[in-house]
Amino acid sequence: MATSTDLRSAIEEVQSQLPAEQLQAEGELIQEDGGDWSSRLSRRVGALPWWVISAATHAVLFLLIALLATAVAPVKQDEIVISTDVVKQKPPEYDPNKKRDIFKNVKDIQADTQVDTPVVVHEKMIESETVETDNNMDKQNARGNEDAISDIPLGGTGTVGSIGVGGGGMAGVFGYRDGGGRKKAVGRFGGSQATESAVEAALRWLARHQEKDGSWAGKKWEAESNQCDVGLTGLALLAFLGAGYTEKSGIFADNVRRAQEWLLTQQRADGAFGSKFSEPWHGSFGGYLHPIAGLAMAESYGMGQNPKYSEAAQKAVDYAIKTHQAPYSGWRYTPKQAGDTSVTGWYVMMLKSAKIAGLKVEGSAYQGAMTFIDSCTNPKDGGVGYTGKGSMPCTTGIGMVCRQFMGTPNTDPTLLKGAEILRKNQPAWDAKNGPGNGGPATFYHWYYGTLAMFQMGGENWTKWNEALKPVLITNQCKGGPLDGTAADKDGSWDPLSKTDSVGGRVYTTALGALTMEIYYRYLPMYTK
Repeated sequence: MATSTDLRSAIEEVQSQLPAEQLQAEGELIQEDGGDWSSRLSRRVGALPWWVISAATHAVLFLLIALLATAVAPVKQDEIVISTDVVKQKPPEYDPNKKRDIFKNVKDIQADTQVDTPVVVHEKMIESETVETDNNMDKQNARGNEDAISDIPLGGTGTVGSIGVGGGGMAGVFGYRDGGGRKKAVGRFGGSQATESAVEAALRWLARHQEKDGSWAGKKWEAESNQCDVGLTGLALLAFLGAGYTEKSGIFADNVRRAQEWLLTQQRADGAFGSKFSEPWHGSFGGYLHPIAGLAMAESYGMGQNPKYSEAAQKAVDYAIKTHQAPYSGWRYTPKQAGDTSVTGWYVMMLKSAKIAGLKVEGSAYQGAMTFIDSCTNPKDGGVGYTGKGSMPCTTGIGMVCRQFMGTPNTDPTLLKGAEILRKNQPAWDAKNGPGNGGPATFYHWYYGTLAMFQMGGENWTKWNEALKPVLITNQCKGGPLDGTAADKDGSWDPLSKTDSVGGRVYTTALGALTMEIYYRYLPMYTK
C-alpha cells in the first residue's frame, strides 16, 4: 500500500510494486503515446498535489457560474415611487388692470367641424370626484354633447341621471362632454376666446356684489326697486349654473350655495317664490319673480340632485300650473290673469327644466302655453305679439323659444318666418338713444333672440352670432377697483333700455353671461 503524500511519488511507489510483465506493458503504452501535449499534461497534472487540483477545479466551476449569471438578462422589476401629496399651485389672481388683449382680438376658436343644427344627446352622468369648473377643468373631461331643446319629448324625462359636475345627464354638467372639451364646443358653435373671457369676468362681478345672505340687492346696483331681488338672485344663480358651477364644486361653489339657500327662504307655503302678488309693485313684476326663481331651483336640483331643491322645484311647478296659469292659456303678473308672451316665456322654461330633471309636469300646462302662443302669432310673417297677434322683435324671439322647447322643429314655416324678423333686428349697442322695450338694443331681446337663433342653426345662427359677439364683448366694462362698491364695474354691462333699468346692473350682467354661455351649452336648464 502506498504511503506517500505526493501524488507522483505515490504512483511511482505503486508502480515499483507491480510485476515486471505489467510494468513493461505500461511502459510500452507510454511509449506509444509518445511525448504529445496531452500525455505530457496528464503527467504534469499527476505530479501536482491533490489540494491544488481541487482548488483549480472549484475555481473553474465558480467562473462558469459567474459567466452564466451575467449572460442571462435580469428580470425588470416594477418601479414603485413613494411620494407625499403635491401641493396644488394657487391659480393666478384676477387682475382687471392687466392688458386684456383677449377683448380686442375676437379670434375664433378653431374646431374640427361646424354644426348647423345641434342634436340632443342624453347620457347618464358619472359624478366626478375632481373639481372641474370652467376655469380649471380638465380638458378631456370638459363639456361635450350638443343639445337642442326641441328634440326633448314633453311626455317623458329622457335619461336624466344624477349629476354633479361631470359628464352628461341633467344632473352633472348640462353641457358638452363628447371628449373634445369646452374649447371644442365653443369653436363648433362660433364662440371665441373673448366670449370665454367675457363670461368669466361677468361671474366674478356677480360674485363680488353678492350679499352676505346669498341674495343680490338690485337697488344697490342701479335697479328701480329692491322688490325684484328674488328674480335677480334667480338670474344670477342661473348664470353660475350655466357655466357649470354648482354648490359642490368650483371656485364659485359658496356663491351658488348661498344663493340657493336664500331662495329657499323666499318660497311661500303655496309654492310661490317672492311676492304676495297683491302688492302694487309686485302686481306688475311678481309674475316674473316666481318662474325665474323656480327655474333656478329646478336647475339646482337637476345639477345636484339635492332632495330639498327637488321639493322646492316641484312646489313651484305645482303652483305655476294649478294656481297661476290662466285656464288653457299662458301666464302673466297675477294668478289666472290673461297671459302675456314675456311672462309666459319664463314659465315655459321653468316647466321644461323641471320635466328634464324628472319632476312631475302636467301636459295640460304645455297645451295651454301653445294655445296662447298661437293666439299671439301673426301667420303672415311668423311674428309674435305681447298679448295678441303682432310682430315685435323681442316677443317674436320669446315665442320662437317657446315653440322650440315644446317640440316644434326648426324647419317649421312659422319659425323660419320668425327668424327673418330677428335677422332684421340683430343685436346693436345704442347707449345714446336709450331704446324702449323690445328693441335691438336691449339685453332681453339679445337673450331670447340668441336662444331662438341658436336653435335655428345654419345661416340664421351664423349671422346673428356675428352681430352678437362684438356687441357684448366690446361693451363689457373693464378695469377699475375690485372692491364690490358702485365704482366696481369690471365684467358687468351698463343697463341700456327701459327694461334693463328695472333690474339694473345685476340683471344685465346675469343675462349677458347667460347669453354668452350659448356656445358650450344651450342652457343649464335644458342641456345635458
